[in-house]
Amino acid sequence: MKEIRTVIIGFGGMGKKYAKIIAEGQAPGLTLQGICCRNQPGQQEIRTLYPQTALYQDVEDTFSHQEDFDAVVIATPHSTHVEIGKKAFSCGKHVFCEKPLGITAEAAEELAAAKRADTEFAVMFHCRTFPAFRKAKEMLDTGVLGHVTRAVWICNNWFRSPWYHSSASWRSSWNGEGGGLLLNQCQHYLDMWQWLFGMPDAVDADIDFGKYNDFAVDDSVDLRLYYGSRKDGRPPFRGSLISSSGEHPGSNRLEIWGTCGKLTVEGGKTVLWDKNDVNTDTFNRENRVIFGQPSHHEEVVALEPEEDAYVTMFRNFSDHLRKGTPLIAPGEEGIGGLLLANASYLSAWTGERVKFPLDEKQYGELLEEHRRAELEKG
Repeated sequence: MKEIRTVIIGFGGMGKKYAKIIAEGQAPGLTLQGICCRNQPGQQEIRTLYPQTALYQDVEDTFSHQEDFDAVVIATPHSTHVEIGKKAFSCGKHVFCEKPLGITAEAAEELAAAKRADTEFAVMFHCRTFPAFRKAKEMLDTGVLGHVTRAVWICNNWFRSPWYHSSASWRSSWNGEGGGLLLNQCQHYLDMWQWLFGMPDAVDADIDFGKYNDFAVDDSVDLRLYYGSRKDGRPPFRGSLISSSGEHPGSNRLEIWGTCGKLTVEGGKTVLWDKNDVNTDTFNRENRVIFGQPSHHEEVVALEPEEDAYVTMFRNFSDHLRKGTPLIAPGEEGIGGLLLANASYLSAWTGERVKFPLDEKQYGELLEEHRRAELEKG
């Protein structure tokens, strides 16, 4: 089958990881055609590690050689993703973009709209490959839990020290990254939330900005997500997501209650199914004991073996381009996590519950206000 000549744009932490995966042949069908890197130390490293690979000085230089490659992997700072992606699509190239797709959902929608019919689009949400989350989605989609009534996710296992936040000028700022915890680390779990439960009707957010750090963006969040009557007839349910990048040791525990029991995903590794012997709807109709409760029993759910998530994503991208295998994370689905983040910021700034569809104009205006304030503060 055809080899997909691939260029990595950006040679920071993730770009180096992705180049290694492709260069070592861990994703059959992808070949490392070139790497785009603007800084001299990175360029020297590329010459040493990948002497047979084309080296491009910047994005303009990369696309001046567009006939030499078929696909790009975008691993640059968040604010550059949309414009690079749009350029790639205009040149007829396939795009695999690091998360998030952009800083705002509106910009991400523009990127998705720029995709040509002869191109493909994926986003790096590798947490979707984790066997525990895949099993949870399977159980939700097949109705094993019955009607879902509540979900609570404590995921404050994102500890980052000031050294991390200052490691690049664009990090952890409104002007560089477009946000903090919700635009960076939490994009994985915001994506996972909408992948598991769908998009909510509204979000109400309590956010601490600079609680643990001397910056203007968020490092601690409490989100409440509201779901009304579902299209498939399921009743309303509520969700809570609690996260922080300043607390340690952290937890990663997702608990989902349904009429048939409680599902727990612990550490992204273990799935516990505490099953009601009789679902609560039936028990409520039939019970005649004043303090009666359904009996229940817990079991550890068997999972598939875990593989390297990033390698799995690149293999999937290759298989999609060459064989038509469905994408694990189509690029268009990267918009959902950004919508949740943008709506959460808007809720915190206005002190109000924000309903979907999001007022993207209002969000953009308030984001610009926060960018100006950040610059004025210095």
